[in-house]
Amino acid sequence: MTVKRLSLAFVATVVLQGTVFAVYYNDLLYLRQPVALISAGPRDVFIQHATHALGRSKLTLRHLETIAESAKDFHLGDIEVQALERRVKAQPRDEAAHLRLADALRRSGRYDRAEQVYLELLNGSQREP
Repeated sequence: MTVKRLSLAFVATVVLQGTVFAVYYNDLLYLRQPVALISAGPRDVFIQHATHALGRSKLTLRHLETIAESAKDFHLGDIEVQALERRVKAQPRDEAAHLRLADALRRSGRYDRAEQVYLELLNGSQREP
């Protein structure tokens, strides 16, 4: 009887822990989906998950890429720029990320900031640590 109760308690603990994990990391689990699948879904659901994820202090490059690409598909310039700014900050020597950020800034109407990033790319100043 004791082994049976111990087993049930263990199973209940594992289920509870899994549920708490799924609730707490719901935004990151959502962003593990392919961009095509996210972009085919509801815009509001993406906004909710992306905004919550961008509020986290740490995100993987994959999550940032997914947010940026999906935001571009949904024409959500502010979210795309936020994700790409964090992407550039994480890897400051990645010229492609800088170019994508400049393009996103231009598309969202932030021409002065876009010009600044383009000029930094041309001058190579993003290469400095």
